[in-house]
This record gives sequence, structure tokens and C-alpha cells, in this order.
Amino acid sequence: MTAAVELLDVTVRRGRVTALDGVSLSAPQGLVVGVVGPNGAGKTTLIDVACGLLRPDRGQVRVLGQDVQRDGRAVRRQIGLIPQETALYDEVSAWRNLRFAADLYGVGEASTRIAEVLELVALSDRANDVVATYSGGMRRRLAIARALLHDPRLLILDEPTLGVDVEGRHQVWAHVRGLRARGHSVLVSTNYLDEAEALCDRVAVLQRGRLVAEDSPGGLIERAGRCVDLECSRQAAVELRGSLEGDPVVTRTELTESGLTLYVGRGGPAEAVARRAMDRVHVTGFRVRSPDLVEVFRSLGE
Repeated sequence: MTAAVELLDVTVRRGRVTALDGVSLSAPQGLVVGVVGPNGAGKTTLIDVACGLLRPDRGQVRVLGQDVQRDGRAVRRQIGLIPQETALYDEVSAWRNLRFAADLYGVGEASTRIAEVLELVALSDRANDVVATYSGGMRRRLAIARALLHDPRLLILDEPTLGVDVEGRHQVWAHVRGLRARGHSVLVSTNYLDEAEALCDRVAVLQRGRLVAEDSPGGLIERAGRCVDLECSRQAAVELRGSLEGDPVVTRTELTESGLTLYVGRGGPAEAVARRAMDRVHVTGFRVRSPDLVEVFRSLGE
């Protein structure tokens, strides 16, 4: 099947800064693919390249099988974009916002379609309220509705829950999951790793413009190995940390409020590491677990 978005050896330079450095990425159709990384990693640049808003210095970009630069107009008809700034008209109603966008898109039977997308994002009862009265989460949902007016095959979201409260974030997540269930392809950039874990079928990790990992959230977690949380005194934790320097099995150590966390490489004997630790210092308790995506991201940055 043709990929929803495909980047082949894409490089983008901004003055002396290389925003994307030879990135190759394939986002399958019908899935939610996340691009994660810290600020400055190149996420928004990748989004701009995928939308045809920015021409790469090198490489090729294809969306739904079409070259973004050569077939830009045809590609943009198939994309619904939600940028970081929602760019809504605060002084008019949600309905008026969508009516204006429908005219720009040339949407047929606009009133019917507006009603459909408002129902989809659960804003029908607030359709005639001015957008200035909306919460952050409601504004994001309205932006999703606007992006869906022309029924695009691909939805691209750049930091979809930036500045949105916890309840609003979960509402946006629910709508993104619903879009995938309806057959839409979704490309989403975020620096919230819990968001990537909650939403995405695949995750691409960017750091300093380079693609450092790509896998399912579960695959990334498995790749990172196991964690051993030890409960012990601060003195014991510091002593144990020093004694484990150079251990080929322990990839990283981290002091915590309750003691020390050991990161054991993939396939490493986590339980044996825990026993060795207890032989060296007094430990009041321990737990062997899988890392979360935040811990995976830290390990990739080393």
C-alpha cells in the first residue's frame, strides 16, 4: 500500500542550522504516526516539508503517492492541517468560522457538511457561540472540524494539545482515535511522550534533526530493556551507583527520591542485577518493570 507520507533522505538547512539531516520516514495509511522530540528537534520542519510549505534542500517527499513539490496543489487537497496556532476568528461563531473555511475549500452542501463535522467533534450545541468563549480544548476541536471540512485522506497535527488542559487533551485524543477508526491517516508531532504512547501506532524519534529511532511505542519500550527500582538510603544509592560504573549490563543509573533506578539493556538479566545490588548495599525493596516512553526517550538521547 502507498504510504500516507514518505520522506526519502530529506535534508533542510536554515542558515547554519541543519533542521533535518537525511531523514527517511514512511508513515503507513490508516495509522496514527507520531513524530516526537524536544524543542528544536525538527518536528515542525518535518510537518512543513510534508505539507509542501517548505522545500527541502535535498531529498524527496511524497504524500499518498504524489510528489509534494511537483503535484503540490493536488496533494494539499488531500491534507487537513492543524498548526500549532489554531488561527480561528475569535469574534464570530464556530459556525461562521467553518462557513468561511468551507467557502475557501469549495465544499459542496456546506451547511450539511458543517453540521457533520461539528457533530463529530461534539460542538453542535456551541455552534452559534463566539469562539472567544471557547476553552483551549474546544478551540482545538474546532480546528480539527475545520481541517476535516473537505474530507481529507490525511490529517496532520502539529502539537495538537499545546496549551490545552488535561480534560481537553483527552477529548482531543478521543477525536484523533475516532478519525483513525474512520479510516483517516494521521501524522502528529508532539513533545509529550505520554501523548505519543496514548495515540500512536508508530513513533518516529527526532533529535537534532536526525531520525534516531522508529517503531511502535511497545517496540521502543522493549528495545530499551528493563528498569530496576531500588529502595535504599541516599548514601547506599550513591555507593551502588559508583560501584556499577562500567558494568556492561547496566546502561544507565538514576538517583531517585526513594533510592536508585538501574536501566538494564535489552535481554539483560534484570533480576540478577537486582540481586547483585542487594548483595552490595542494604535495600529495603525493589521492583523490576518495563520503562515508560519518557525513559526510552532519555536512553535514546545518550
